Amino acid sequence: MTDHPATVPAGTGARRGERGTAFVVALLVLLVLTIAGLALTLMTQTEMRIGANEREANRTFYASDSGIQVSTARTLWTANTTQTLTILLNTTQQDTNAAAAPPLTFEDQIVVTPLYAIHTQPCEFCQINQNQQIQYAYTTSVVNVTTTRLGLNTIPSAFSQTLAQQVVASMIGIQPSPQSNAIVYHPPTGLKY
Repeated sequence: MTDHPATVPAGTGARRGERGTAFVVALLVLLVLTIAGLALTLMTQTEMRIGANEREANRTFYASDSGIQVSTARTLWTANTTQTLTILLNTTQQDTNAAAAPPLTFEDQIVVTPLYAIHTQPCEFCQINQNQQIQYAYTTSVVNVTTTRLGLNTIPSAFSQTLAQQVVASMIGIQPSPQSNAIVYHPPTGLKY
């Protein structure tokens, strides 16, 4: 009689210690993919916040820049250089084309100083000065604009939150302007130049 070795069924014996490894590997891969997905979600949310903050900063800057143009136009048109101008823009109605302001609104508050003349010099090459009794000059002026972007909630009670603020100072050269022999410069407190 010959002895035949017993046949070992498949999946037993030497491979018995490897049982369940595919399940552990699958769980590890799933864990790594979950962590990567959460990291991408966090990065996307951060980028969206950065983009929203940049949009608010740009809006306030452009509102300030338009305030400089308003002050210059007011000075040229009315020669009014004594009053500070405050402009309120409800941008929610502008953005949504709503007929009335909703309870949660956004507005830009633009405070524009007048143009303050800081230097004048004769306009030697201005053709307007030829044969004229009133001589014209080149006048350098300074203007400040402070823009504050506000979020307003009127329900349940009045509440406002400052979202962004921008201060822009600019020097403007106006030519020709009526020549003044003595410019006395008395800037208001806090004017940057």
